[in-house]
Amino acid sequence: MDLVKRKPHLVAAFGVWGRGPSPEAPSTEYRIPYDPRQEVLYRRGDPSCIYHAVRWPIGRGRSRHGEFPLVVAREHFRSLGYTVLASEPNLPNDEGFILLAYPGKRRAGDPAYRRMESIFGARKLGNLNVIADQVKRWTTGNPGGGDPDLFVYRKGPSAKRFFVEVKHHDQLTTKQRATFPLIEKLCPVIVARLVPAEAVADDRRRERGVRKALA
Repeated sequence: MDLVKRKPHLVAAFGVWGRGPSPEAPSTEYRIPYDPRQEVLYRRGDPSCIYHAVRWPIGRGRSRHGEFPLVVAREHFRSLGYTVLASEPNLPNDEGFILLAYPGKRRAGDPAYRRMESIFGARKLGNLNVIADQVKRWTTGNPGGGDPDLFVYRKGPSAKRFFVEVKHHDQLTTKQRATFPLIEKLCPVIVARLVPAEAVADDRRRERGVRKALA
């Protein structure tokens, strides 16, 4: 059952994230253009793919298909000067993080969770997880999952940090709609959707045409 009906007091406290054009979609999405031909090459393991050198290093479980959308989004934000961590504790080179997911690893003090504690503070993150675990049980029956795909940050004078949920052909899940407003009390969460580059170019041409007509 929807969180709105089951736990109205939580809705009042944290809001319902993702109430956009449809119940599963946020009101706005950050679009990342990509070339569909690169996805074909990537899935084949073709060295000519522009993402071949930065392929997802884990090839099992949910990552068995190579996590193409995450790789595209990760490289997009890296190209903008950000450091990018991913919601996969087994990534090499300290590139993984745990925020609300993996309750067992959180309790065990996994390095990927301690990485987030060092950024947001152990007490603040612990309090967040107490609430998030309850909300996840109420909405889906288990306390696992709930993390956005990426944590993106930049240090220095233009310091900035935010979480990114990457979408390709899919929409937000019930659990994500429940946990993202909690996370936003800590740090912004955006949805980044992969869109074929040609579609983005068409939209821009239409926008220019509208502006010209209204001038």
